Amino acid sequence: MNKKPVEVNVAELEDILDRYLDSGDRVNYALKIVGHPGVGKSAIVRQAAKRKNRLFIDTRLAFKENVDLGGYPVPDAAEGRMIYYRPRFIPPAEVPEGRDGIVWFLDESNRAHPTVIQTLFQIITDRRCGEHDLPAETCIILAGNLGDEDNTTITDFDDSALDGRLVIVQLKPTAADWIRWAHREGIHPSVLRYITIYPEKLWDERTINPNPRGWHQVSQAIRVSYGLECEDELRRFLEENAGTTLEKMIVSLVGLVAGSDFTSQLIRPRRITTADVLKGDGEKLDGMREGRIPSEDILWAVSGALSHLRDKNMLLKGEFIGEDLEELAHTLLFVGHSRADRRISFFYTLLRQCGLFSLVPRALSLVGDGDRSVIRAAFAGMLEDA
Repeated sequence: MNKKPVEVNVAELEDILDRYLDSGDRVNYALKIVGHPGVGKSAIVRQAAKRKNRLFIDTRLAFKENVDLGGYPVPDAAEGRMIYYRPRFIPPAEVPEGRDGIVWFLDESNRAHPTVIQTLFQIITDRRCGEHDLPAETCIILAGNLGDEDNTTITDFDDSALDGRLVIVQLKPTAADWIRWAHREGIHPSVLRYITIYPEKLWDERTINPNPRGWHQVSQAIRVSYGLECEDELRRFLEENAGTTLEKMIVSLVGLVAGSDFTSQLIRPRRITTADVLKGDGEKLDGMREGRIPSEDILWAVSGALSHLRDKNMLLKGEFIGEDLEELAHTLLFVGHSRADRRISFFYTLLRQCGLFSLVPRALSLVGDGDRSVIRAAFAGMLEDA
């Protein structure tokens, strides 16, 4: 039976990578990262290699055969035997001058042919690929997708001996993680702002699209392909070029719902956002109570907040404390002050479906007595156990 991966966020994966690279050949295990397409596995490993001044080599195993890894055979007439030239895509025999080591990133490892996967055993255990020794300062990192869970084709391969030599983690990024990364990487300000106010739109684990890679590509399309450096430039371009090809490119990269909403937010921004709900914005709460905010915007923002909290809950396994619990308390404020009975029932159903209902009692303890009474009354008996 295959070893089950342990879920980690970006910050945890970065810590694991840093410690693994610092350990070098003093540890007898390799690291394997699995996750949905587009969540940033290769980008995070590449950045870790850069932090540690290591040469980064990215090899896609899905496109390799076992004979590729061994090298091209040529005759040695003097010795009367065959020798194998070292493939260019594997680490060099020595660490390049000025580098502190090598990171060999073996991507799509679980989409490779079974004979290639067998070679992985030699690479990990013997630090050798075919007849070619790897430098002692080489760190091996595997990556792969999830198969049925993310609609990718993977090789059906079960080897407990290989699994026993791997630390296997599943990357589940959060919006906060991605935003920190995006600031460092210079992601376009319009994309940064959108994910900041609608964190639930970073990625959809069920449909895979949108995802972090897609938003990175949107940033590149805006800045590189269309030459729009700031948000005001992008807004003017969209206002003056209705139905532009840029809009179609964005939809192609992150999907119809997220892509269309991204562009509409620049031209016709909603009166309330997911971020307003999560931080408990008092002005927006008053506007909602007084009927100054359209119902559609309220539904969008509160549903987005619950979706964001659902993803956090899955990652934290219900261990909400501090800021996370406060975000749920703020969301309950907006739910409780929603005026339509149909809307209340919808939010109540979402709370149940998102697995957040058991956290409600603790969150309610963070709101004032008056607001707590309003929330209880709004649900009219639905929160009796809370």
